[in-house]
Amino acid sequence: MMNENSLKFRFMAVRFSMWDLHLYLDTHPEDAAAKALLKKYEAQYKQLLEEYTEKYGPLEPSAAGSGKSWLQAPWPWDNAKEAC
Repeated sequence: MMNENSLKFRFMAVRFSMWDLHLYLDTHPEDAAAKALLKKYEAQYKQLLEEYTEKYGPLEPSAAGSGKSWLQAPWPWDNAKEAC
C-alpha cells in the first residue's frame, strides 16, 4: 500500500508518460504499440486518481464536483504535519 507522497508521485509519473505518448503520437499516429501503451497508462491514471481521491481528497477541481466543494475541502497545507 502506498502512502500519500508515493501515490502522488506515481500519479504524476503516469500523467507525464501519457503526455509524452500524446506528443509522440502526434508525429507517429500509426504506431499501434504506442497507442496500446497509452491506453494502459490511461487506465492506470484513472485508477490512481480514484485511489488518491478516495484516500486523500481530490487532486483537481474537476474531481471535486462543483467549485464550491473544492473550495470547502481541506487545502494541502491543512493536512500537512508540522515540521519539528
